[in-house]
Amino acid sequence: MNIRILAILAPLWLSLAIAQTPSAMKLQTDFSRFRGYDNAVYVEVYYGFDVSTLTYIPDGNAFKSEAVASITFKRSSDDSIVARQAWRIPFNVQDMSVVSDSRSYTDIAGFLLTPDIYRMYVVIFDVNKQTLRDSISLVADLQPLPADRIALSDVELANSIIPIERDTTNRFYKNTFEVKPNPTRLYGEHQPVLFYYLEAYNLTLRSSDHYHTRAVITNSVGKEVVNHEKSKRRVNESNVEVGFIKINTLKSGSYTLTFSIIDSVDKSQTSSSKRFFVYNPSLPMDTLVSPHEGNIDATEYAAMSVEDLDREFEQSRYIAQANEVERYKKLQGVESKRKAMYEFWLSRDQEKATAINETKQEYFRRVAYTNAQYRTGFREGWKSDRGRVYIVYGPPDEIERHANELDVKPYEIWYYNSIQGGVQFVFGDRTGFSDYVLLHSTHRNELRDDSWMRQIQSN
Repeated sequence: MNIRILAILAPLWLSLAIAQTPSAMKLQTDFSRFRGYDNAVYVEVYYGFDVSTLTYIPDGNAFKSEAVASITFKRSSDDSIVARQAWRIPFNVQDMSVVSDSRSYTDIAGFLLTPDIYRMYVVIFDVNKQTLRDSISLVADLQPLPADRIALSDVELANSIIPIERDTTNRFYKNTFEVKPNPTRLYGEHQPVLFYYLEAYNLTLRSSDHYHTRAVITNSVGKEVVNHEKSKRRVNESNVEVGFIKINTLKSGSYTLTFSIIDSVDKSQTSSSKRFFVYNPSLPMDTLVSPHEGNIDATEYAAMSVEDLDREFEQSRYIAQANEVERYKKLQGVESKRKAMYEFWLSRDQEKATAINETKQEYFRRVAYTNAQYRTGFREGWKSDRGRVYIVYGPPDEIERHANELDVKPYEIWYYNSIQGGVQFVFGDRTGFSDYVLLHSTHRNELRDDSWMRQIQSN
């Protein structure tokens, strides 16, 4: 993705343009919660990335590459790691033409977790070029599914669902189906059919013979645009609910799929929802529901608290203009701050015809990456000097590490070849606690100290 962001650099708050960065791995992720056992929650994490961005090296008559993926769950209350999986993903091709275009690899990982609120980190990097990496961090509120009433799992959105014989070697197999997830949650011209999978539990707690199901799609202002209903016999304690909906007639924008079970006698209802996006460029934009037309309730800001908004603005400070900072400081109340953050990122969205703000998405991918890579014991990674430089300028083209030189404290030199004809940033660990600070840069708007080496010489 090519991206250009106007940045304001602390502490001088100087305006500059971020250079176009190399193509990212386009990591996407989603997750769904299902019933576990012994009061635990089973969580499936779905992720995908672009394999054409990997570095392929000759291997006889073929070419090979390899990625490493990891998924980590940290408890939000104390930041402790409660689960982590990491694995290698090899790729071998006979002809490089098969990866010349964007090709998405999709996979799945499962976790059995105690109900709690977690921060989930998904990281992917290229083994042959470890500076090529991508990461996503998001909150996973994994509340237990009730046992005393009818319950539904989370909705899993999929690209295909096919009935198959039991196959324990197929990582996408579950309950007589092959379910290939869609971690992008994007449908439309390239994927005109939305498939969904859920699990219903505790069905026999009700005495009626039948129940009804409703699969409803609503647009970003809550208008119902699709409605599928069925009547089913109540036979087993649990049941798998699968279906598909053609969305080729939906206009570009954000939508919500809500699946409900309704009792045939007392009409009591249980529901589960998942938001998704549609991109149909052949259809005109629906300006009545477009989130770019001032409809803040159709965006993620509608559910954000003051604390959430303040934190997002703080993390966005590297690209905020001085007048935006002063204006935000004076705001009172959640509604005014929601409007401010909505307008902040809307003004930086370079592709307003799409349902996703790619500029914002890329920015917070970088924030998540720096938090995972550059955190110290007393500071989040995005607040560090390396974190700021990575967020503003993107991944460097080359990193030169000096960790064990005689009479010199550890330091790193980051090279950016496409900015101002080529610039470098020098970071040094002056304290010995892996807290690398910016010592020198050849960028015209950054700190410059040509005698930086004296700052890290051991006495």
